[in-house]
Amino acid sequence: MPFTFDFLNNIRWQDYIDIIILAIIIYRILLMLRGTRTIQILGGFLVVAIFFYFAELFNLIGSTWVLRNIMSSIVIVFIVLFQSDIKNALAQMGTTTLFHDAHLGKSSNILESIYSVCEHFSNKRIGALIVLENEMGLGDYYSGATKLNAEFSRQLLVSIFNPNSPLHDGAVVINRKGLIAYAGCILPLSKEIDISKNQGTRHRAALGLSEESDAVVLTVSEETGEISLAHSGELITQSPDYEIKTKVKEIFAKTKKTIGA
Repeated sequence: MPFTFDFLNNIRWQDYIDIIILAIIIYRILLMLRGTRTIQILGGFLVVAIFFYFAELFNLIGSTWVLRNIMSSIVIVFIVLFQSDIKNALAQMGTTTLFHDAHLGKSSNILESIYSVCEHFSNKRIGALIVLENEMGLGDYYSGATKLNAEFSRQLLVSIFNPNSPLHDGAVVINRKGLIAYAGCILPLSKEIDISKNQGTRHRAALGLSEESDAVVLTVSEETGEISLAHSGELITQSPDYEIKTKVKEIFAKTKKTIGA
């Protein structure tokens, strides 16, 4: 029997809209998961589903019973495992579709100044933790921090991270308006076990925030003077062949924004 396209006659115009909406949703989800450990866990779920299919196909009674019980509670397992990712995804959707302000972002001049300060800290072996707010708000991490809302100033940033300053141990947040919004912020620590022993609490805090938000976090090591960047659950250290400044500009270029503009 020859193949025909008669089924196309039964497709309504609403079905085309439905397909487009689902395609956009799936595409956005894949973008949010790209480069994260979540995609690896989803791959594990896919392997379990394939094994379940073959267990039923070959009538493996014990395996089928176990896997059927696992699959029946997959929604609950999914919510428990990905509660942080779901929260972040909803927050990102809210900020980009409802509260997005097109004039906010990171200007090239401010990014240059921030990196210049990091180089100063690196040369002087001064530890620093600088958070650059992106699309997602960071209000959950301001508890107990000192509110500044000051115009960006290289001198102010240097004074905050002065070893004698009471705020130098916490993180500084530079918001989307280019203001030094908060100082002395306590960030969540990453549970990543593969982090280098040469990288201390600042690096673990930078990585922890990058796992829970889309912020870009710059870290300067007090011991080695190394400049590092944490973003999307990845920690990158500056090297002769790789400039952190270039990576920061690339990240914010994708959002098509400029801070303080």
